[in-house]
Amino acid sequence: MSSAAMLDNEIDTIVVLSHEDNFQGMFLNENHWCAINIGRSKISLIKYIAIYRVAPVSAITHMAPVSNITPWEMDNTKYCLKFAEPARMVGPIEQDQSGPTMTMRGSRYTSFDRLTNARTLSDVFN
Repeated sequence: MSSAAMLDNEIDTIVVLSHEDNFQGMFLNENHWCAINIGRSKISLIKYIAIYRVAPVSAITHMAPVSNITPWEMDNTKYCLKFAEPARMVGPIEQDQSGPTMTMRGSRYTSFDRLTNARTLSDVFN
């Protein structure tokens, strides 16, 4: 089942994309992430945030519980997520080399259970 086909009662995690400089600064050192497009109907569902680090890492490597979600001051159509505690390592959860190509082009929804039990990106989103 794709993340688009997941039922709302299964969604509790948003996976965002990051380049290395933002990952080190905002995600790890400042314990928040801003400028996220989140569907209004999904805001109350989000309990966790995970990060997919683009090339050369190309994997989901960290996640954190979310303490609150507020409108981003630079653009009120986007949001900031403050972490309840520092991010912890997961995975790395990478592309399944023997399966279909999975491309991360933007934020995607999943569940905590799928994410923490995943070995590949296909496990997280399909």
